[in-house]
Amino acid sequence: MLPNSDEKLDPRVVRTRGLILKSFENLLAEKNFESISVQDVTDKAQINRATFYAHFPDKYALLDYSIQKCS
Repeated sequence: MLPNSDEKLDPRVVRTRGLILKSFENLLAEKNFESISVQDVTDKAQINRATFYAHFPDKYALLDYSIQKCS
């Protein structure tokens, strides 16, 4: 359920993905990828785990998304 580049996203989706991405990036600065859990990301972003899974299937998809956003 990752966005296409030409897809028009609802502002709430953009905001939530931004929170998830920022939380993930902050966690990567603190510890290595293998030790980061979805629960860590959702706790830091202050969102529900179900919300995370509505946007990303797992932390590996989040990693791919973050790499795409940086390039």
